Amino acid sequence: MNTALDIVAELHQLAEEGSKLDRHLARMVLADPEFFVHESIAKIAERAQVSEPTVTRFCRSLGLNGMREFKVKLAQALAVGARFLQVANPDRETANRRIPDTIAASAYDAINVICNSIDMTQLAAAAEAIVTAKLIRAYGSGGSSSMAAVELENRLFRLGLPVAASVDGEMQRMTASVANPKTTIVTFSISGQLRSTVDALAIGRHYGAKTIAFTAPDSELARTAEIVFPFHIDEGDNVYRPSPTRYAMLAIIDMLSMVVAENLGPGVVEGMRRIKHQLSASEHRDPQLPLGD
Repeated sequence: MNTALDIVAELHQLAEEGSKLDRHLARMVLADPEFFVHESIAKIAERAQVSEPTVTRFCRSLGLNGMREFKVKLAQALAVGARFLQVANPDRETANRRIPDTIAASAYDAINVICNSIDMTQLAAAAEAIVTAKLIRAYGSGGSSSMAAVELENRLFRLGLPVAASVDGEMQRMTASVANPKTTIVTFSISGQLRSTVDALAIGRHYGAKTIAFTAPDSELARTAEIVFPFHIDEGDNVYRPSPTRYAMLAIIDMLSMVVAENLGPGVVEGMRRIKHQLSASEHRDPQLPLGD
């Protein structure tokens, strides 16, 4: 695996441990990275009150050839993680209501986006592919996507369906390799670009599996799957707030699971009754609690 230079981490280290000039310049860059990306070396030197050769030596202390490469690396860092560079301190005085209200609003907005955009014809086709499968594979890697794969397994096994989730890339490729036309593979990926997930779906489709993807519009994963549910949730600028995409994925899974359950009909209720009975037999359980802790 190639490790990309993390210029922001290098700047933080120089700001703490570098020479006096390096600390000065590193802190200036971190305070206003856009200025250093767009301005000339002459203006940078003027603002920092140092010579142009000093600015060049600073760039080389980061392992770069000079100012040109420094600007490129810094611009790339800004493109990927600008919202993580300059973070405002939260207002603790209003935290009592601000935090619950923020979480509630982001969850509502994410679920609303999904509910307003879901294609019910596609949802019915996905449910049919799941109901008729001899084996269902659920794939997702990373944070929210791996959670979604496991949650789909959790939703479907109680309906009596043969389902297995995998969050490991190599295992996804291996299990997809033994797929057949009686297999249905459901994948989750926020970006739609994760190599292991895209490869696994392509492998499964090659061997005849039905393929479903919940992913970013026009992504590589979306182009690989037969049945696609494209979605995008705005992450916003608040880096302290957990990603609201998780709520969108849960809504997708719940909608799919409900269509599947209704397609299967009353026969699935006996399995749910058994689960409730066995859980209640070992300890006191309120009959109104969800099916499982």
